[in-house]
Amino acid sequence: MRMIKYMFLAYKTLAFNLLRGCCSFSKTRPLLKSSTSKMTVHGPWNQLPNDIGSSIFELLDLEDRLRFDLVCKQWRSNIKRTPQLLWLMLPYDRNSQYLSFFDMCEGKIRKFNLPGSAQGGWFSGCSKGWLFLVTGMDVDDLRIFLFDPISRSQIPLPPLSTISSFKHSFTARHPGWNPAACIINGVEISSSDASQCIVVVKFSINNRILALCRPQDERWTIVEGLLGDEYYYGNFSFFDGELYACILSSDEENNNQDPCFQTHSITLGSQRVNLKLISSTPPPTNLIFAADADESILYYKDSFRWPYLVESNGQLLVVTQIYDRIMDLDDSDSDSDNGNDNGDRTSLFMYFQAATFQVKKIQTIGDTLHTTVLTDVGNQSLFVGAGDCLAVKNCDKLDKNCIYFLHDMDYSLHKQDYPLISREAGVYYLEDGSIQRCLP
Repeated sequence: MRMIKYMFLAYKTLAFNLLRGCCSFSKTRPLLKSSTSKMTVHGPWNQLPNDIGSSIFELLDLEDRLRFDLVCKQWRSNIKRTPQLLWLMLPYDRNSQYLSFFDMCEGKIRKFNLPGSAQGGWFSGCSKGWLFLVTGMDVDDLRIFLFDPISRSQIPLPPLSTISSFKHSFTARHPGWNPAACIINGVEISSSDASQCIVVVKFSINNRILALCRPQDERWTIVEGLLGDEYYYGNFSFFDGELYACILSSDEENNNQDPCFQTHSITLGSQRVNLKLISSTPPPTNLIFAADADESILYYKDSFRWPYLVESNGQLLVVTQIYDRIMDLDDSDSDSDNGNDNGDRTSLFMYFQAATFQVKKIQTIGDTLHTTVLTDVGNQSLFVGAGDCLAVKNCDKLDKNCIYFLHDMDYSLHKQDYPLISREAGVYYLEDGSIQRCLP
């Protein structure tokens, strides 16, 4: 860490000068030798008085404040805390030697060097400030670990090869992709203290399998068989020591049922984790609400919904993003056996656009799930990305009671011949339901 390096160099230089000064001083003024016994003995550096520590802290820039927090528990607990960070990770080149982040509050690009062991890897998710990094391109040499870009700490996790279905999943490969990126579809950790946390991973093959581990475990614990064939996992989050997961269904009849939840107990060594499955997302309407003159372009209202779980002011919220769909059809294909929903026409292009959001507060009392629709989240700003949601409060440079959303996703599967895209950025205001689109 840069700050520690500077401090070490400063202390080393200071010690060298004092030593040199004492040696030369003893030769010229030997009568003062006895006075050295009366020199003040300073306390350990990790017991820096709070007032002095706070004064130093206020003079540091953001990067050094972050490093200040990482020096020791004493400094971290007694000094004014670093404000919550809101950094957007920019596209990463596998050949790059650093990571770039855009600071949403300061409007700056911040770069952090990567250690050699983390270069060339694939970042498959982020949780509580830790990046989920996989290195290697073959099933037998994959390394998987949590990585802190600020301290450059690396915490290894059990190899994916300990998951029985992992090798079989290699059939779904994308050219140039890291193997793990082809099957990992979400990651979450229970605590920012990664040495003591629980890690949960969702797989994208069928979205019906979870894997959990602790950093010290030798193997992953697989959770499967809890969902019916028509159900799959959505977003998940730890809250009050329990793991919550939204489940969705491809069958509209199941979605029409009343909201409910189930609790399952998972054993990790001597530790037990409660997994609460929440089914509360209403089905999409998927109604055509507009079309051009020859109906070659169709517009579907409320075509898709995706829920996100987020902790906010001590409460658990489910933020549902609702999409409209734009579909471009090809009339030249007259094959009626193509199996699409539009007769003999083939889709050339499919685009999902954010239409609105819905925020609900989740409460589980006994065996009953209670949801309350919220139209005001107070002084908070919610952020929705490709697979995660974050609540930020009391940031003067952000609009309040709104949802910032950013998508730069290509949902095309390797067997599809047409694009399936959601790519946009904007701000949704809960007060009136309006959207300000920042980028197309």
